[in-house]
Amino acid sequence: MRRTDLSLDEEIAEVEGRLAHNRMQLRALTAEARSRVSVRNAVPVALVAALAVGFAASRFMRKSPPPALVRQARATRTSTRIAGAVASALLPRLVRPLQQAIEQWLSQRLRRHAAH
Repeated sequence: MRRTDLSLDEEIAEVEGRLAHNRMQLRALTAEARSRVSVRNAVPVALVAALAVGFAASRFMRKSPPPALVRQARATRTSTRIAGAVASALLPRLVRPLQQAIEQWLSQRLRRHAAH
C-alpha cells in the first residue's frame, strides 16, 4: 500500500508540474500578444502625431520669403517636385517594413526586460 501512495504522489507532482509549465507558457503568450497589440496601435498613432506636429509647425513657421529667395525658389521648384513625387511613391512602401522593424525591436526589448 505504501508503494501505491508514492506512485500517486509522483503522478500528482508530475501533473502539477505540467500545469505550472502550461501556466507559465500561457502568461508568456498573453504578455507577447499584449505587447504586439500595443506596438501595432502605437506606431500609427505616433505617425499621425508626427504628421500633425509637422503640419502645425509649417503653419506657424510660414513667412513671406525675401525677394532674393523668390528667384531661387523658382529655380529649385522642379527639383522639389521631383523629390516630392519620389517621396510620395516610396513612403507607402516603406511604412510597413519600418513598422515591422519597430515591432520586432520593441518585442525584443520587452523580452529582455521580462527575463531580468
